[in-house]
Amino acid sequence: MLKKGLLFLFIITFFAAGYAQENYIVAIKVQGNTRLKSSFVRLISDAKGGKVLDSTVLEQDIIRLKRLPAVSHAYYQVFYSSENQYTVFYGIEENFTINPQLNIYTTNDDEFAYRAGLYEFNTLGRNIAFGGFYQRDIFDSFGINIRAPFVFNNKIGFALNFQSLTTQEPVFLEEGIADYKYNNTSYEILGLYAFNFRHRIETGVTLFKEEYEYLFGATSEQVPQELVVDKLLFKGVYEYDTLDYYYQYINGFKSTFNIQYVIASNETLPDFLIWWNDFQYFLRIGDKGNWANRL
Repeated sequence: MLKKGLLFLFIITFFAAGYAQENYIVAIKVQGNTRLKSSFVRLISDAKGGKVLDSTVLEQDIIRLKRLPAVSHAYYQVFYSSENQYTVFYGIEENFTINPQLNIYTTNDDEFAYRAGLYEFNTLGRNIAFGGFYQRDIFDSFGINIRAPFVFNNKIGFALNFQSLTTQEPVFLEEGIADYKYNNTSYEILGLYAFNFRHRIETGVTLFKEEYEYLFGATSEQVPQELVVDKLLFKGVYEYDTLDYYYQYINGFKSTFNIQYVIASNETLPDFLIWWNDFQYFLRIGDKGNWANRL
C-alpha cells in the first residue's frame, strides 16, 4: 500500500513538473512619454523581451524610472499575448525638466551680486543633465556641467564639469586685512557605475588652479603680491539608495559617502584628506504627509 502511494505521488509530481511552464516577456512597450525616449526606458530596464516575467524585476524598474528627474510617476501593466507570453507596458508621467536658476545676494563690501543659470535634466530625451551658469560677484565667473548616468546601459555613465570662479576675498594677515582677487579654474571628469538600483559609486579626478592677486589693504615684504597653485583632487562617492517616490512624496533611506584627497604643487601647502557622510530618511505619513530627516 505504501509503495502504491509513493508511485502515485511520483506520477503527480512528474506531470506537474511537465506542465509547469515559466511565463516570458514578448516585448516592453512604453506609453505616456513625450520627451523621454522609449528606447532609453528600455535601455535602462532590467526587464527585456525574451526574459522570464518577474514582478520583482518590474517593480525595481519602476523605482529606477521614478528616480529620474524627467519622470513624475511611473507604473507597469502586464497583458496576456499568447501561451506563456506577455507584453509589459511601462506608463510614464513626465516632469518639466528645464530649470532656470537665479540667486541674488551682496558681496563682502555690500555690492550687488547674482548668479543666473539654466539646466536641462532630460537632454536628448536620455536623462542627460546639461547646463551652466554665469555669476557676477565683482568679477565674472561661469561654469558648464554635463552628467549622463546611463550611457550604454543602466550601470555605466560619466560626468564632466568645468568652472572658472573669480571673487574678491579678504586675507587675514598679522599686519591687518588685505583683499585679493581669487580665481579657481577647474576641470573635472567622473566615472559613474551602478552595481544595481540600490548601490552606486562615482570616482574621478579634478585638476584645478588657484590664483591670488593682491588688490588693496595691509601688506608687507613677506606677503606675496601674487600666488599661483596647481592642485589635483581625487574624489570617490558611494551611494546606498532605497528611496521610492510617489509623485512628490518619498519613502525610504539614502546614504551618500564622499571622500576627497587633495595634492598641491606648492610644497609649502600640505596635502589633505576630507570625508563626510550624508544620511537622509523619509517616511510617508498618510496620503499627503511626509517625514524627512537629514544628518
